[in-house]
Amino acid sequence: MVTFFGTPEAVYVFFSRSTQRWEKLKNTVSVVVKSESEIRWSARTETVKPVSKYLEKIFQVLQDMMDSENETSETRSEARQLFNWVMSFDFLTLQGFWNKMFIRIDRIQKRLQDPNMNFNDAALDLKALRDNFDDEREVLVSESLKEGLRLSQEWNVENERRRRLKKRMADEKSKDAGLTAKEEMERIKKGALDRLHREMDERFARSHDTDAKFGFLLDVKSLCYSADSNDLKKKCEHLGELYTVYSSDVDGHQLHEEILDCRMLLSSRTNVKISKPEELLEFIVLYGDESVFLNLRIALQLMLTVAISITSCERSFSKSKLLLSYLRAFMGQGRLCDLALLSVEKEETEKTDFDHTIDQFASVKARKVLF
Repeated sequence: MVTFFGTPEAVYVFFSRSTQRWEKLKNTVSVVVKSESEIRWSARTETVKPVSKYLEKIFQVLQDMMDSENETSETRSEARQLFNWVMSFDFLTLQGFWNKMFIRIDRIQKRLQDPNMNFNDAALDLKALRDNFDDEREVLVSESLKEGLRLSQEWNVENERRRRLKKRMADEKSKDAGLTAKEEMERIKKGALDRLHREMDERFARSHDTDAKFGFLLDVKSLCYSADSNDLKKKCEHLGELYTVYSSDVDGHQLHEEILDCRMLLSSRTNVKISKPEELLEFIVLYGDESVFLNLRIALQLMLTVAISITSCERSFSKSKLLLSYLRAFMGQGRLCDLALLSVEKEETEKTDFDHTIDQFASVKARKVLF
């Protein structure tokens, strides 16, 4: 697997090092090959996808460079080496396997980065992705193996190699494991799926835990209009017990009573229909003093500020790097945070009338004495 991901990166490096090579690739392939990123799954998708889709055309470009006398010896040597890496049974088999995997992972990842995404839907999407990989485990492995064998036969690529030796104990001799290239590749792919399953369970366990704590508050329609009182009471007490360990922010018993009172108030207001947690919080804030629905207010605020992914954090760091240039080396932390916030929330900033704000500021801070 490690050597496989190095091959698409080597394709990008080979063609990007020379404008002439890059031009020849662009004239043959309609898309641009991209570099791999270790921290972004979407970058891996964009790296593998064009190589997998235009594999035959990339072969042709490399072969033309190998046979062309107009190319330098260095270019011809590197093209031959890269051609041998790509024209292997392992790469031909794994490129189809990872292309299908990355497409599905990329769809879920982009959905998780949506600002309107909540942790309940995130947990459901991640569970669906994991279950899909488990259910289609045999299909993913068998289809990619068939595709690899077909391409190997079509391009006369040898798919048999020296059989893997199974490591024995210190006092024993090595014995042939008896695995063919096809069986070895099947073992590797299933091992990758098993590893992916474990990683998803470990990395996204927090999303499932958060859903178990606050999930009932997301379903506002059931919460305010039709939720079972006994079941609701158990969930409120469970949430209160979790926060009682560290602080007394949320009282589970009081939270249940406040939800019932809020349901009573909403039942008499036929013109008010609440369907989102934000709308429920706004209704509570506009209703009266903070002490009226104290626990429900705190619970909703905690739930709405839970981050689904680290996208906002990554975006903040990216903006800080752009803002904190060498010309602004002495900028204070407060001003940097304010500028980063304005840059991140660009859509809201563009709606602001700064002329009016500046006039207000100038009228308050003006030191000129009027005679």
